[in-house]
Amino acid sequence: MRTWLLRPWLVVAAVVLVLAVVLGVGWFVASNTIHGHVKGGVADIIAENNRLIAAQASADLGPLPSGFSKDHKDWKRVQSVIEDIEFGAGGFACIIGPDGKMICHPEIENPMVRDADLSSSRVVALDGSSPEKQLTDFFAAGFDEGIADFGVEGRHLLNTKAVSDDGVRLLVHQPITGLTAATAGLTAGMIARLVSVGLAVMLVSGLSVGWVVHFAAKLMRDWNAELSEQVDRQTTSIRRSREALATITEYRDNETGQHVERISACSVVLGDALRDRFSFIDDAWLERLRLASMLHDIGKVAVPDAVLLKPGRLTDSEYEQIKRHPSVGADTLLAICHDVESDPLLAMAVEVCLYHHERWDGGGYPVGLAGDDIPLSARITSVVDVFDALLSPRVYKPAMELERVVEIIREGAGTQFDPDVVEVFESQLDKLLAIRASLDGDALTADAAA
Repeated sequence: MRTWLLRPWLVVAAVVLVLAVVLGVGWFVASNTIHGHVKGGVADIIAENNRLIAAQASADLGPLPSGFSKDHKDWKRVQSVIEDIEFGAGGFACIIGPDGKMICHPEIENPMVRDADLSSSRVVALDGSSPEKQLTDFFAAGFDEGIADFGVEGRHLLNTKAVSDDGVRLLVHQPITGLTAATAGLTAGMIARLVSVGLAVMLVSGLSVGWVVHFAAKLMRDWNAELSEQVDRQTTSIRRSREALATITEYRDNETGQHVERISACSVVLGDALRDRFSFIDDAWLERLRLASMLHDIGKVAVPDAVLLKPGRLTDSEYEQIKRHPSVGADTLLAICHDVESDPLLAMAVEVCLYHHERWDGGGYPVGLAGDDIPLSARITSVVDVFDALLSPRVYKPAMELERVVEIIREGAGTQFDPDVVEVFESQLDKLLAIRASLDGDALTADAAA
């Protein structure tokens, strides 16, 4: 008796039908999964970009006087800073008053922009921790990141910082429409490729299951080879960029080369000792810290030799030039960020450059952050930088005795330094001294301890 199993066209039809169902379900699941993951990733990148731009812009602006307005003598400088900030598609920064009215904007000459009042704009917290509020109420509640509805301009990812005592604020925002377009652009090619390959597999499988297996295996080998090649290229590119960045620190001060090597190695020792207190610390984080800490003082390339290498006491004006180096270093690295793909190393290097002179009690510079608001990478580098600098002779000072250096750092716990970092510093002191000895610092350490 003949059965449907003996009819080839029925077998082909059955295989094609099964594959069509599998392809349809797979396309639906893959499309939604890929779209969701990419959208979340792009949103995180835009939010982080907003944070970096807001931090740098607020540092460039400095504190504004109470009552700052379009009539203030410093308005042109502030407007120039706002106009110079570069964004991706549709983003911009602006300055608004405590009443929500526009003070500075890249298109301030446009009457619609000049007379804009954002006070009634609706905002929700970025992390979902707050219901929708009016913009001014959102600020009053202490939030600084959110998703804002600007009416005809649509919804924006928003980051804000107060730049005066009476509530004048810097707003940095990029539109959700750009996020949607970026997500669609990133996922369209992947999904189209999945569908086209699935159709090819379905048709070929219906004619010959064996041939499909051979074809799929070859296709997978090609994809794996292509993916491996792309990963190798990307890994090589990242490694070269990191090595190139690390060599930037070889400049001017004869002691700097040894100094940055010791800072790098000692920072990793303290970071490793803090693993049990911070869940995000892993080998990759420590490797980023190793390289990022070497870049902490690259902003000093902008300080004149007459100031940087001055053997005597600095004047107030010269000290102000020295205090600019964190912002200059961060600017340098942010410029690199615009030219390369997103790299966690660059993000950490910006943190270290900008914040390694901040104090735990908020009395540092250039931003005045305090406590846990200062990134951990910068808090670690701050302790190690002071430790190495005090133990090392400079043109303007002799090396300090080890006991006095340890005493100064211990006394700074809770004021200048993070108490947790000081605690592990004391527990790891022998390792830090061994590093100094191994990196041509043995003579310095011996002199300091004598």
